[in-house]
Amino acid sequence: MGNGEMAVGDPLTARIAAAMTAAQSGGQATAAAEIEAIRTELGGVPSYTLAAAEYVRGVTAHHASDADEALRAVDALIAVARAIDEPGWEANALPIRIINLARSGRGGDTVNDLVAAEAALNRTKDAGLIAWAHTGLGYAYDVLRLFELCIPHYELATQLDDDVFELAESLAIDRLNLAETYLRWAHELERLGDPLHTREIEERLASAAYWAREAERVIVDDESQEFWKLSARLWLAAAATAQDPAQAVAELTGLRDEISKLGETERLAIAGAYLARALRANGQVEQAKAVADRAAADLIPLADPATHILVLQTRSEIDALDGTPGSLAGLAYARSVARGWWKERQRALNAVRHALAAHDLPARHDAEWHAARQDPLTGVGNRRALDERLTAARDSGRAVTLLAIDVDDLKVVNDTFGHACGDELLQVVANLLVEQARATDAVVRSGGDEFFVVLDQPDAKGGAQLAERIRVAIAAIAATTEKPWLRRLGLSLGYAATAEGLGVEQLIPRADQRLYEDKHRNT
Repeated sequence: MGNGEMAVGDPLTARIAAAMTAAQSGGQATAAAEIEAIRTELGGVPSYTLAAAEYVRGVTAHHASDADEALRAVDALIAVARAIDEPGWEANALPIRIINLARSGRGGDTVNDLVAAEAALNRTKDAGLIAWAHTGLGYAYDVLRLFELCIPHYELATQLDDDVFELAESLAIDRLNLAETYLRWAHELERLGDPLHTREIEERLASAAYWAREAERVIVDDESQEFWKLSARLWLAAAATAQDPAQAVAELTGLRDEISKLGETERLAIAGAYLARALRANGQVEQAKAVADRAAADLIPLADPATHILVLQTRSEIDALDGTPGSLAGLAYARSVARGWWKERQRALNAVRHALAAHDLPARHDAEWHAARQDPLTGVGNRRALDERLTAARDSGRAVTLLAIDVDDLKVVNDTFGHACGDELLQVVANLLVEQARATDAVVRSGGDEFFVVLDQPDAKGGAQLAERIRVAIAAIAATTEKPWLRRLGLSLGYAATAEGLGVEQLIPRADQRLYEDKHRNT
């Protein structure tokens, strides 16, 4: 067998594939023993098959919450990948490292690992490894709460039919991942306690239900697929706890019992948290408390941070319903922590997006290079990053739209409330622009109160639609904030596009001209 191929009908391949299925559906001990035996048989000689075994070793250790073993498997897999010159295995190894370092609280050089994994994915030609890497990177971004970067990877994976092992569950897994991620995203927004997010929460829950039904549609009708069937039912019921709580209570009660038999303790805690939420929505507060307490007891030490938060926040919200001593203060504190965590997530999203965008430019990728292209206050790109992005667009002939944004009354805020409040206002604007832009767009602060967004390969209405979304979002913040310096928040906008027949070098002056026209209309 050559280094770059793997025979699906081969008995050794079948054993590795079976171990993979077991590792992801509660049979980690069985999978670990089988993979260790296979590694011994292979004798450590670098090959595609050994890479597959090391990968499944890492997946098994991850599901068994053994971070040290998972990290050893990652190191071994990267060594094999480089020995056989197959970057696809490296693209699959690095997400396992990112996830296990994050879950065990060890940090690591996450941004560099993400960039390296994306670069390795771009270099591989192996269709099966490409599909797997999209899944792995999606999972890594999900664990890091970078949902905007996670969802595109999972969606791409659902469009790819290739699979290294041709596992029966492969079509379902990415759909289930999408359902779970949309649920996580909805709950993060819920925890902020801001009614402005109500519609967005409803949209995320609807997406979760859609992908859970899609998973049910593609799951193979076979006894070996019971875990995936249960997962689809779990996410579908979880998305409906508020809409049909009585039905959700009935479904989740049965699901929790079935999941308990599989010994999947983290999934058991999740099912318990959603059952508690459904009971609370159904007016059964005492039962909800008992179920929430059991869910907390079912938590494993290395469960995803989002799982811990889901379980603990659910319990604190239920306690607050009947005025348990200290519960209201505790809930208020939890919401303030959630808001701080959300801002930290936004800063991380800015940093990762900037690093990924910078990686595509023809320049060095060391720390100095990144720092020279990043605005230190907001974390978005600076004027140098803008110039290089436009130069790259001009040289490649790509269509671009440039949106120019000016923050109104920044000097008044600085003079009235101080520069710290002015800085906060600028950070709010930067975060909002990143939220409203696409992952492929570049957000830049060129200095002072001026920002730009470069829309790469936009559709005909892209600039106008983005400008309108920004106006609506800014108005919502100004209308609801309790901070007087944010009540003054307003923007003037102008945009220009190469689709108008303009050269790239004409975009900034034309966008600025339209910005000033907009500013005069607003005064």
